[in-house]
Amino acid sequence: MHSRKETSIMPRQSARLFANSIVIFSLLWTLVSYSASAETSSSTLTETVQKFLQTGAVEDAERHTLLAIEQAHQYGILSASTFFDVGVLLQNASRFNVANDALYVALDGYTRHGQLVEMANTLHHLGTAQRFLGNYDQSIGYLRRAQSIAQTQNIVSLNAKIQMELGLVQMAQGQVQAALYTLKKALNLFRAQRDTKSTAEGLATIGDIFVTLGQLSEANTYYQDALQIAKSNNDKALEAETLGKFGALLLLEGKTTEASKTLKQAISLLKAQGITSEISTTQAWLGEALVKTGETQEGLALLEGSLAFAKSTGRKKLLQQSRLALANAMLSLQQFDDALAYAKNGIIDARQSTDLRSQMDFLSIQVKALAAKGEFKRALDIQSVLQSIKEEVLSSGSEVAIAQLQAGIEIERQAQSIQVLQKTKQLALAEAEQTNLRTTLFWSTLIAGLLTLFLVWSRLTQRQQNIRLRREVKQRTKELEQKNSELETAYKTLEQVSLHDSLTGLYNRHYLESQLPGELKRSSHANKHQQGNNERNQDLLCFLVDIDHFKRINDEHGHLAGDKVLSQFADVLRDVFRQTDLLIRWGGEEFLVICRHSMRDDLPQLAERCRTAVSENVFHIDGDKSLRVTCSIGFSILPPVEHLSFEESWKSTFAVVDYCLYATKMSGRNGWIGVIDTNRAHVGDAQQTPLDKKFHFKQSYISTSFNTLSSIHWPEE
Repeated sequence: MHSRKETSIMPRQSARLFANSIVIFSLLWTLVSYSASAETSSSTLTETVQKFLQTGAVEDAERHTLLAIEQAHQYGILSASTFFDVGVLLQNASRFNVANDALYVALDGYTRHGQLVEMANTLHHLGTAQRFLGNYDQSIGYLRRAQSIAQTQNIVSLNAKIQMELGLVQMAQGQVQAALYTLKKALNLFRAQRDTKSTAEGLATIGDIFVTLGQLSEANTYYQDALQIAKSNNDKALEAETLGKFGALLLLEGKTTEASKTLKQAISLLKAQGITSEISTTQAWLGEALVKTGETQEGLALLEGSLAFAKSTGRKKLLQQSRLALANAMLSLQQFDDALAYAKNGIIDARQSTDLRSQMDFLSIQVKALAAKGEFKRALDIQSVLQSIKEEVLSSGSEVAIAQLQAGIEIERQAQSIQVLQKTKQLALAEAEQTNLRTTLFWSTLIAGLLTLFLVWSRLTQRQQNIRLRREVKQRTKELEQKNSELETAYKTLEQVSLHDSLTGLYNRHYLESQLPGELKRSSHANKHQQGNNERNQDLLCFLVDIDHFKRINDEHGHLAGDKVLSQFADVLRDVFRQTDLLIRWGGEEFLVICRHSMRDDLPQLAERCRTAVSENVFHIDGDKSLRVTCSIGFSILPPVEHLSFEESWKSTFAVVDYCLYATKMSGRNGWIGVIDTNRAHVGDAQQTPLDKKFHFKQSYISTSFNTLSSIHWPEE
């Protein structure tokens, strides 16, 4: 019995072991196949994207990348390194949006596996992509994270490159002082690492900042140094990029022919090296140069192509550069409206990014275009804004700090030159040791002494330059203050001319239109809060005064006499009304008076005072000649009824006073008729007047200098 049971159990155990072995083998085969599939897919994706980019099928490359990203989210097949490689390829092709997506997938993979060095590299590239897209805050966030890892892991070369990228972001934000400080640190790190290529890139970037500051000679020095390093290292890519910047510098200096030649050479090198990210930037400069040299069609085509490329790729800095180049090109072609349009869009983006120096560039273009169009008032206003921004930049004190940073950077540049000299010296020493050790020691000591003297001389020179720069800043500040004072005086003069009547010195209609809406709101608000009080001195009173038979004066005595009567009539109005009242020459012989802080019951008294003063005044017209005149007056409270808008209130008020003035003239002149209130009935008169019917008043309270209301001759409707 026992042995039979044992023999029945053994076959079962063997079968189970066999089944488990098959399962384990299947799992191992699946893992191997999965790994092989992942490696094959990774290689295929990178090669496919690269082929598409090489043939110009950029959209296909983006489509395959996005599909791979979606598959990675679902199945996790591809490796983080694959997406990093693809992201870099797309970034070099200026497809920063999709490059950003691929790099983010790579970052997620590296983070899950704790690969810190790869994380830092990926964060560095993400920061670069966000800089080109104009997302500067996100760019700085990525770069700071990368910098933290690089410093923790003591990766000096990567830390230096991150410093330079931070400087580029700060420069794009218009933070010149911060950018110079960051780039100075980057140069120091590059020099310590003996990284000549990165040093050259840093020098070229500092040259860009000097261009921004308008210091073109200093920029030329740094570009020449970078170009020399690129040529000595046979770095065609760096040479092409630096040549493009040097061509843009020649364009700013007005050397358009040389600029065009240099920029064409730069574009040819860029295309040969496959650096598509810089081609559109260089083409924008070349387009502006061609327009200025008379090759208008070709130049405009390049400029519009650069603008379209900037919009399609989301590169905000390139977008600003293209707009600035187009605006300058339109100015040179005297197409001022187009120049203003490009400048306006540029100013909007510059204000959103708080880039004061870009705002100054676009405002300067607007001033030139408006002045050329003859719109001097608008040009003067924009010049005032431009002046205030310049003062803000100077008064911030940053110019002195920038000058000091420039001095420090110049020392770093010279130290780099000394380092190159030291390399040469070391080679010479190695060769000289074979022939004469004493001679080598002598020359090395002499060179070291000369280098020390050179450094001391350089520091003294920079100190003197700092002192000179401080003086120049003070002098420029004084000049700006003087110009600002001149602009303020000119503006006041222009305002005086535009708001006053030249003959009488009274205000004109423009002044009334600017002041009356506020007065109407104030009066309405004050009356609402004074309901129930006995004091009602917040009314607005409106008088329309017309000189009787003025045409007869011009016909009999001449227009010069008429002008004298108008001028003296204005003096009479000044004596009758208060200084706080608005005295307006409405047109011809008509004058408008708005009394502020008044009571409506005073309307008849003021009208009679004005009529009497005019009739009793002697108007001198020529030598001993004099004459007397009378006036007709129509008046009303302002507004006669409450309206929702200023335009309705003013329109109804003027219609009432004009109607009353016309009635005064028809009733015999040298008198006044007006409306004191539209909501209370005149004692003993229960019938509506023609004025009530015309303006749909319930029952108005009318006052007149004539005998009775029945003696008034109302105009027919």
